[in-house]
Amino acid sequence: ETEFGTRMIRADERLRAVAAESEAAGHLEVLPGTPLLSVDRISFTYGERPVEVRRGLYLTVDHHYRNRLG
Repeated sequence: ETEFGTRMIRADERLRAVAAESEAAGHLEVLPGTPLLSVDRISFTYGERPVEVRRGLYLTVDHHYRNRLG
């Protein structure tokens, strides 16, 4: 928000379990097929204009995903 002067007012996220494909497995240093949490996000500013599209892949063996709203 500070760098680009654009305020994010809401985001939609979709979570699902996926198996690590070869490229992601290499980056995360896990074997292909390892269970991951996939999070797809689209963030919006005023006028329902999208300002961010992001996909994250998370290894949840030692961590968990937490989302606090409100």
